[in-house]
Amino acid sequence: MPMNDKLDHITIKGFRSLAEVEKLQLNDVNVLIGANGSGKSNFVESFAFLRAIRQENLQRYVAQAGGSSRLLHFGASQTSEMTLRLSLNDEKDQYEIVLIATDTDGLRPISEIAYYWPDKEQHPRPYEEDLTSGGAEAEIGNEHLRPLVAQVVRGCLDSWVKYQFDDTTRKSPIRLTADVHDNRRLRTDGSNLAAFLYLLKEKHGDSLDVIQRTVRLVAPFFDAFVLEPDALNENKIRMQWRHQGSDAYFDAAALSDGTLRFVALATLFLQPRDLRPSIVLLDEPELGLHPYAIAILSSIIKSVSAETQVLLATQSSTLLDQFEPNDVLVAERVGGSTRLERLDTQRLETWLGRYSLGQLWEKNELGGRPNAENRDAK
Repeated sequence: MPMNDKLDHITIKGFRSLAEVEKLQLNDVNVLIGANGSGKSNFVESFAFLRAIRQENLQRYVAQAGGSSRLLHFGASQTSEMTLRLSLNDEKDQYEIVLIATDTDGLRPISEIAYYWPDKEQHPRPYEEDLTSGGAEAEIGNEHLRPLVAQVVRGCLDSWVKYQFDDTTRKSPIRLTADVHDNRRLRTDGSNLAAFLYLLKEKHGDSLDVIQRTVRLVAPFFDAFVLEPDALNENKIRMQWRHQGSDAYFDAAALSDGTLRFVALATLFLQPRDLRPSIVLLDEPELGLHPYAIAILSSIIKSVSAETQVLLATQSSTLLDQFEPNDVLVAERVGGSTRLERLDTQRLETWLGRYSLGQLWEKNELGGRPNAENRDAK
């Protein structure tokens, strides 16, 4: 995906608690806050749903979710269809899909359109390319699709990835032996972390050096990774590392949960640009991290966000403190639906002279805290 492709705004209607999110503007960094049950995770998941549509996995996704009644806002009896619309590159490239509930508790596309709007001054409306095929899967997943604008959108959807590094138990995949050739892309659960770091060692040494220096900031005892295929089985690799001042090797089992998560997050954001996703999605990346590690992670995110858009949901006031008000989206439950609004920097100007963003959130001045649900949908 070209480096200048950016998601301008998104419209979501009828997906879980997102009854009507209309043209929500997205910045380079988007930090989503809100109470439990406010719909933060549903918003992050909508991007994973779009990627599943692109990969021709719509029917599988719906089945694994438990049917369309679990995905449509308050079920198919209240919401019969779902709409998702994307705008890229200052509205030059756009895509819209409308899905309808079926009699078998599934979803199928009834409308699918790609738009191209190269010059708004000369053309009052974008050019439309109807992709609707009548099939069970979306046409955007068709590898033989010809319209150029649809190919641009498809490339974008291919490069949106939701990561979750929360499973760091002793038997979790991230701590175990990996296939040395499983290195095309860092997997969403970090299960091929050792193989991916080995790829960086062999092909992108500068990036590996940056990752190692960054890990040392958070774990001063860490010296360097020891990345070699298993001596008895060269098709397998296990992440090993060397302790400062020692020749002894340790494996991932010797790292704390927080340190291992930070290694995975640092690898995700500091990998070479041409390997990194165009949009990185994270749900509560702060889990298990020391406050200093959170500050380092935030600095990394801000440094790469001009090239890679970031959307993260958090419950951490420490993480929130690292960002600007314009980076923050607040999720509130209103009338049974999720409402998303970006913080108003001017309104908070006086408050920010005395308090940090995290402190204001804890004082309930930003919203996004547990409250009795507001039934006023205005």
